[in-house]
Amino acid sequence: MPSARPPARQCPFLEPVPSLVLFDLDDTLCDYGSARVSRLRHAFTLHRSDREEPIDALIQEMIRASIAASPHGVDHFSDLFVRFGIEVPGAAAAAAAWYQGNPFHDLALFPDVISTLRALRNIEPSGGTLRRRQLGIITNGPAQIQREKTDLLGIGTLVDFVLISGELGIEKPDPRIFAAAMRLGGVSAAETVFVGDDPRIDVLGARGSGVRSVWMNRTGATWGEQAPPPTREVSDLVSLIDLFRSSPSQISL
Repeated sequence: MPSARPPARQCPFLEPVPSLVLFDLDDTLCDYGSARVSRLRHAFTLHRSDREEPIDALIQEMIRASIAASPHGVDHFSDLFVRFGIEVPGAAAAAAAWYQGNPFHDLALFPDVISTLRALRNIEPSGGTLRRRQLGIITNGPAQIQREKTDLLGIGTLVDFVLISGELGIEKPDPRIFAAAMRLGGVSAAETVFVGDDPRIDVLGARGSGVRSVWMNRTGATWGEQAPPPTREVSDLVSLIDLFRSSPSQISL
């Protein structure tokens, strides 16, 4: 896993300026990681009368163990409750039922998303005439969950299309899902850039499709030396704006 480090310096702009910008959804546009911690906390404290109190060390360890054991599932909940000595009858089953029944608990867009996507819609080419840039999302996950998620977040109104792996039967890093997005946009790989947080699925997936990549590194991690680096790296979505400027007068929030 990447290790902690100070935020990266601002990157030079992208040239040529992309006509199609594709985004990952979870942990790039919406804060899935924080929402999942909150969701697990609620599920793991249902059996307690003091669940509104600050998370104690036991629950923190359970959350870390759950994330390490299974990024999305609940099959490990029973073993987890036994491992951490929680012997309340039905507690694990109740936690699993609540967790599965509340997939969007505390889920929200990052604060920089709406203003940045609106700004990215327009670029100022030579001559000063504004033209509309296409925006799209490629997300892995079950069709119904991811479609409901985009509807809940209102993100679908800010982009031209959303491709969901569960609807297509292919998922990142498969080059075919990137190719499907480029067909929808009517552009080539040279005119496209993909923005995502996952080094393997997003960055290397884009690279394997001939698409330039921007690593959304909100946590200040270090890129692993074993993999080819992304085209650019940003620490927040607002920083992405500077990659699309070829002069100080272009695109402002």
